[in-house]
Amino acid sequence: MSYPILTTRIASSTFVMLRDRTRQIGELFGLDKLQNTRFITAVSEIARNAIQFAGGGSVAFFFDEGRNIQSPQHLVAVVSDSGPGIADVDAVLEGRPNSKGQIPMGLIGSKRLVDVLSIECPPGGGTAVTMEMMLPRNGRRLTKADLGKLADQLARQKAKTPLEELERQNREMLSTLQELRLRQLELQRADERKNQFVAMLAHELRNPLGTLQMSLEVMRRNQHMTPQELARRRDIMARQTDQLAQLVEDLMDVSRVSQGKIELVKLPLEVTELVMQAVEMTSSAIAEKQHTVQVNPFDAALWISGDATRLKQVLCNLIQNAARYTPAGGQLCVSTDKRGDFALIEVSDNGIGISPDLLPQVFDLFVQGDDAAPERRVGLGVGLTLVHRLVTSHGGEVAAFSEGLGKGSRFSVQLPLAPMPDPLRPQNGWASVT
Repeated sequence: MSYPILTTRIASSTFVMLRDRTRQIGELFGLDKLQNTRFITAVSEIARNAIQFAGGGSVAFFFDEGRNIQSPQHLVAVVSDSGPGIADVDAVLEGRPNSKGQIPMGLIGSKRLVDVLSIECPPGGGTAVTMEMMLPRNGRRLTKADLGKLADQLARQKAKTPLEELERQNREMLSTLQELRLRQLELQRADERKNQFVAMLAHELRNPLGTLQMSLEVMRRNQHMTPQELARRRDIMARQTDQLAQLVEDLMDVSRVSQGKIELVKLPLEVTELVMQAVEMTSSAIAEKQHTVQVNPFDAALWISGDATRLKQVLCNLIQNAARYTPAGGQLCVSTDKRGDFALIEVSDNGIGISPDLLPQVFDLFVQGDDAAPERRVGLGVGLTLVHRLVTSHGGEVAAFSEGLGKGSRFSVQLPLAPMPDPLRPQNGWASVT
């Protein structure tokens, strides 16, 4: 459902005020700096067209709350005029020249700046251009009750003078250019990580595939294998197939979580029990490298609401990661604690640590530690990405800490506490972790 925010007249004398009002609305409704700059520019360009071709018009701002709680929310601006209209809307949006050989760059540029742009030209004349900008998903979801407060704040804000608006535009332009440079650098780094990931994926897939191919070739050439040799070859092929299946499953898990396709089955869970079972599930990886594990449970039961399978996956990934990057005979520690309204789970080790330049990016997709590290094991570097997305989907937070290379690492998971289940209630309402 859409709610009206503000309607203002478009004219040459009010153009500066329109830009200022558009900025104020974008800031109040939570657009980030780059989004707001794009929104202001798009509204200004369409308003300029209305002044040029129709002598003016009006712009109405709306808030679209979304169809349901999962739908994104939008800030909407509708620029209307009573001019001659547009003869061929499709041609304009596709960037084809009009009858005078002109290409309407203002409309095309505005379409690229906002998330959605549509044009309506009624038969009687006039044009209505609707522009939508999606509010950031990581921001607080606005409700109908918030609109009154935001409207009051908007009414109290004063309009800027032309000189003040020009100074603000210059500052915004410099800030936007700097932000664009940073984002360009981030994209370049992401592209490098993607290329490294593709090369690593090819390498990880080639190894088990090569072993499978060799085993099949040996079996094809040797038609009279002994039962013992045949069983050995079957075991080798089974291990390599399991490895391939695990690689593919890791990729599928990240993809499903990223697209919101994993449905969490949340039930009351006791944190210490969850941790103990995760330690038991990772015992083979720990024993293989002769690590010692210390578990420090909180002195009281900590109940949370979560999906047992997915949270055990989170803890297993963290413990296996600690075991993988800790030299043989190392020490791991898993502890639970209470921090305010959250249950805290920490997994620490005395392993190879994390370099300061990598630490801020450890939860990003395609990021993995140094391939040359002797402790590196088979994997695609997607485990921590999966951990981060599963924890946040439970309303929690995960963070990584390390004092540098060779100084170990620590990962902390915070999950919202839930009331202890009533033991007298029928057991279909909750379940222990099994």
